[in-house]
This record gives sequence, C-alpha cells and structure tokens, in this order.
Amino acid sequence: MKFFLGPGAMVAAAFIGPGTLTTATAAGAATGMSLVWAICLSIIATLVLQELAVRLALATNMDLAQLIRHAGIGRWWRLPVIALVVIAIGVGNAAYQSGNLSGAAIGFSAAFSVGFDGVVILTSAFACSLILLDQYRVLERVLVALVGVMALLFMGLAFICLPALASLEPHRLMPGGSMNEITLVLALIGTTVVPYNLFLHATAARRRWQGVSVEEAIKQAKSESRFAIVIGGLITIAIMAVAASVLSVDTQEGVIEALIGAVNQRFFGLGSWIIGGGLFAAGLTSAIAAPVAAGWAVSGVLGYSTDPHSRPFKWVSLSVLFIGGVFSILTERPISLIVTAQAANAVALPIIAGLLLVLANHKLVPVTYRNSLALNLATGFVIVLVGLLSVTKIFGILQS
Repeated sequence: MKFFLGPGAMVAAAFIGPGTLTTATAAGAATGMSLVWAICLSIIATLVLQELAVRLALATNMDLAQLIRHAGIGRWWRLPVIALVVIAIGVGNAAYQSGNLSGAAIGFSAAFSVGFDGVVILTSAFACSLILLDQYRVLERVLVALVGVMALLFMGLAFICLPALASLEPHRLMPGGSMNEITLVLALIGTTVVPYNLFLHATAARRRWQGVSVEEAIKQAKSESRFAIVIGGLITIAIMAVAASVLSVDTQEGVIEALIGAVNQRFFGLGSWIIGGGLFAAGLTSAIAAPVAAGWAVSGVLGYSTDPHSRPFKWVSLSVLFIGGVFSILTERPISLIVTAQAANAVALPIIAGLLLVLANHKLVPVTYRNSLALNLATGFVIVLVGLLSVTKIFGILQS
C-alpha cells in the first residue's frame, strides 16, 4: 500500500492554528511539560471521533452533514441540529477566521516587518484562489506542505532546546496538574478537538478515496489519519517544549511576543523567523481550512451540493473568508461574534459526537461498518470528556 498524507493532514493543519500555538506556549511557560498528558488525551479523543466520522462517510458514501440530515428525517431533533450546525460551523468559523488571519499576519509581520493589513489581504486572496480553483488535490497538497513547514520549524527548534529542557526542575517535567491549571488543560483539549474538523475530514476523505472499495478506503484513511494527527500532536508538544525551555513562569508580556523575544535572545535573532514563520503557517492553514469546512458542513446540512464548484459551497466558504478578513482589519477582535461562536461550538461538539455514536449503530450504515462494543465504549468516553469540556466552557462564558 502506497503511503501518503492527505485528509488527516488537513485535520492537523486545521487544529494547529494561532489558538493552539498560543495555548501550548502559555502552558509550557506556566507548567513546563507537566501537561503533556492533556495533549495526548486530546489526540486520542480526536483520533476516535475523526476515524468514526470518516468511516461513516466512506461506508454510506455521504458527507457527514448529509448523513446527519438524512438520519434526522421525521425526527424532532432534525431542525434544531441543522440550526446548531449552521451557527456553530458557519457563524463560528467566520468569527474564528479573524483570529486565523490575524495570527498569520502577526507571524509574517514579525518575520519580515511588513504591514499587518497587507498580509491579511494577501492571505485572504490566497485562500480565496484555492476555493475558486475547484481543485481538491491542490488544496490538500498546500495544507500538507504547510504542516510540513510547521513540523520542521517547531520540532527542529524543540530538538535544539533539549539541553535546556532537560535542566528544568523535576516538577516541571513530570506529569501533573492542579485545580488552578484546569483552564489550561481544557484549553489544550478544546483547541484540538473541534467540531468543524469532523465535517472537513469526512468530506475530504470521500473525495480523496472516490472510486476505491470501501474496505480499502477505510483501511488507508485510518492509517493516514493516525499518522497525520499524531504528527499534529507532536507539533503541539514541541511548541510547549520550546516555551518551557526559554520562558519564565512570570512573564508579563503576551506569550507569543515573549516567545519570539526569548528565542531571539538565545538563538541570535532567529525567533522572529522561526516563531513568526511558524505562526504564519499555523494561521494560514486554519484560514484555508475553516472556510472550506464551513462550506461543506453548512451546504450539506441544508441539503445543498457540497461539490467545490457548486454555488452554495462557494457562497458559504467565501462569506466566512470575507467576514473574517473584515473583522481582522477593522476590529481587534469581534467579541460578540466570538462569544456566540464559542457558546455554539460548546453546545455543538457533544451533540455532534453523540450523533456520531448513534449513527455508528444506525441502519443507514452497513452492518460490517457499524461500531463494535469496544468502539462504542471508547466513543462514549470521548463524549463524556467533550461534554465536561463544553459545560465548563459555557459556564466560563456565562461568568465573563
């Protein structure tokens, strides 16, 4: 079997965004490597849910959004779930897109000292061209290449930092976590396990393995996604390791600015290039993936075509891209939109995970590809995990 990176790497590209970079840096500065277990747990949860979404899509030959819509025919929950997907994925990705574009612009500006607005416009134009190009393979290869850039930059820098990492106090190297660090734990999980990646992965896998037998497609998809998503987790751990090595616990700067400054001091001014370049790649990958995922999810759940050349897909994805670009340039952060998106995503994630579990045992899925008892238990554990995450996030939103 010829090995390649594709849909799974797109998922890794999507979750390693500016939010993941910022969260992993903050965790590394505050706790050293003691919260690596939270990243490992989030990767396991991601693998369980993403493999389930892909298996269902390949076994039924339907996108995840289409499958949810079809399974809901005659059910009381159909319209509420459709509305939730539209708000959480459509509106949510439009809100988060501003952060993706801003992160890319901040990173590029740090590396090359160019204007913020110009980078936002150029990044948006590049993402727009990929959407309008109607070439899935080109989109896939661009995202795979950007994951490679992030792996090279962050994992390479982490390797160089190994001597400094080994000299940390034992309590900053051993697994741990106090109640005071629960926010960081939840943030590390929440930036990795995201609902829109389920729709992105399912549709991308269907397109990538079109014409391949279901059994072989599932086998290849599982192997590829495991490798790619684990690489994504290792990149996140590498970011944490670099921050733990070069930052002090009591840094008063913004964590990314502090990280750039600390790496500059230790490695002859390379921090602006390495961290800035990595942040640009992280922002660009998410800025490309978020509109595409929104286009596939919203179009599918509303009953429209998810083909890249279809008007509904282009309208949704380009709207997400445009709204994110406008907010990036005109406002520091679209606060009200982001709060709405966070709340919608917090509600959507456990609901969609629960629907995946129901669908994995549904008559729409051929018996051969339904869940085993072990997979039902594993999925149930993940649902409990994301449910606790969502309740905590909603409680935090209400308190703010």
